Amino acid sequence: MSSEFSFIHCADLHLGGRFSGIMDRDRTLGKRLTQCTLDSFSRIVDAALERGVDFMVISGDVYDSENPLPSTRAWFVRELERFGGPCFICRGNHDSYTPWDSAIPYPSNVHEFGTEPESIQLECGAEVVGVSFSKPHETSNLASLLRGSSDWFTVACVHCDVGSVSEGDVYAPCEVHDLRGRGVQYWALGHIHKRQVLSEEPCIVYPGNIQGRNPKEVGEKGAYLVSVHNQTIMSMEFLPTQGAVWHDLVVDISGKGLQDLVSEISGHVKGGDVVRITTIGCGILDGMLRSQTSDVMTTLSQSIGCTVDSIQVRSSPDIDLDERAGIDDVVGRSIAVARSTAGSGREAILNAILSHPVASVHGEFYRSMTDEELEGMVDDALMTLLQYMGVGR
Repeated sequence: MSSEFSFIHCADLHLGGRFSGIMDRDRTLGKRLTQCTLDSFSRIVDAALERGVDFMVISGDVYDSENPLPSTRAWFVRELERFGGPCFICRGNHDSYTPWDSAIPYPSNVHEFGTEPESIQLECGAEVVGVSFSKPHETSNLASLLRGSSDWFTVACVHCDVGSVSEGDVYAPCEVHDLRGRGVQYWALGHIHKRQVLSEEPCIVYPGNIQGRNPKEVGEKGAYLVSVHNQTIMSMEFLPTQGAVWHDLVVDISGKGLQDLVSEISGHVKGGDVVRITTIGCGILDGMLRSQTSDVMTTLSQSIGCTVDSIQVRSSPDIDLDERAGIDDVVGRSIAVARSTAGSGREAILNAILSHPVASVHGEFYRSMTDEELEGMVDDALMTLLQYMGVGR
């Protein structure tokens, strides 16, 4: 079948996300990110209208929970009406059920796939097949239920994990070989928040989520615009639509002052971005970063025009720790004890912490920490002690 059309593929909108963890430490940032998620989808609709796409596919997790606010659902309905073209949605683990389906129905241009495989053929020459989660933790291989029709360019819409690509718990698992030989030219996947193309023949695509939600979800976020001619994909263009880009920067403070830090970070971020900074090396900034962390974060945010979400201080004072450890005084012995403790293994570190009556009350929290986190805590304690004692060159 001769055909020429284009479509947009997005997923993991997580509309109405409350960003509870971020809200706890920075309510202003949490509210901004909640709005950024909505704004990002609006930009996707804008792009679809500007480019004249034929249809849109949304591969699950439209909402952030199974019980979204009615205002969020109503807003999404208005955006779908504004788009106006055919839109296909499958449900994922976050929205396998929502209570407002009949009270706030989707407009007539929207088809939401049910829990049994469905196929819709469009006048432009495309076929869209899909299936939704039947429960939050779907364990069935949903992708294996989908198949394309001959003489059609088939787009398959499903929320799933493919192979070892996972966000943690496994949902609707399948393998790449399950997606081959099924008459599908483009697998429009959802669930994985990192944008990636797993295969080109057939095209197996995770567009990622549309707005980074935490420091682990760095970089641009958005949707794919796919152009097709005579059942062949001619182009796949990523459309960045996020309201704020997350950055996770590692900065060496050796030989640097605060203005040097501002200049270095400014080279990586733009106004409105959100950044987590990890400092390494040794230098005069270490003491300031440890004792005046909040003020430094404010200074950096105001100077650069971004939001510094956190600073992880992994640097050290302006001293040679190896050389200083060899001197038999309180500083040298402190360094030696800390290094010995950090290298003593998980149980030894936990025993040392939990021997303190106050810390023992929070034993479950400390036991939940990784080996790296426990060793880092020992290192932080040493660096804070050295800073308190005014140790330097």
